[in-house]
Amino acid sequence: MRETQRLALRLFRDRGFTTVTVEEIASELQMAASTIYRHFGTKENLVLWDEHDPAIEAALGQRLGSEPPLAAIRDAFIETLADLYADDLDFQLDRISYIFETPELHAAAVEADFRARHELTVALTSVLPKADREAAPILAGAALLALDAAMDRWQSGKGRPSLTTCIERAFATVADLGSIG
Repeated sequence: MRETQRLALRLFRDRGFTTVTVEEIASELQMAASTIYRHFGTKENLVLWDEHDPAIEAALGQRLGSEPPLAAIRDAFIETLADLYADDLDFQLDRISYIFETPELHAAAVEADFRARHELTVALTSVLPKADREAAPILAGAALLALDAAMDRWQSGKGRPSLTTCIERAFATVADLGSIG
C-alpha cells in the first residue's frame, strides 16, 4: 500500500489529480485496478490513507480513561503522527500539502474527519463519567479541528515549526478558548 500511495502521489503531482486514473496507477504497478480499489476504496484514499492509523487508535486506547481527554488525544497524536512523520518527513509533508492544495482531496479529508469525529465520540463516551458524556462530541470535534489546524500550519511552514510544536500549540489554544474574550 505504501508503494502504491507513493507512486500515486508522484503521478498526481506530475499530471494532476483529476487527470491520472486508478487504471494508470495500476498499470505502472503491474496490477489490476480492482486490487487498488480493494485496498484503498477510492482514488482520494490513495493520498488520504495513513499507515499510522492503527498506531493512533492503539495510543488513544491506552491513554483515554487514564489521562484528561484533551491531553490524552493530544499526546496520542504527538506519539504517533509527530514521531512517525518525522521519520518520513519529506513524503509526509508532500502528502499533507497535496491534500490541502487539492480541492477534491481536501473535501474527502473533511468527510473522513466527520467519520473520525464519530469514532472518537464513541471512544470518549465510553470513558467519560456519565455527567460529562454530552461533551464527548464537542471534545472530539475540537480535538480533530485542532489536529487539522496543526497539520495546516505544519505543512504551510514546510515542517517548521515541528509537528509536535504545532499540535501542542493548537491543543493549548483549544484548552484556552474558555478564557478568550
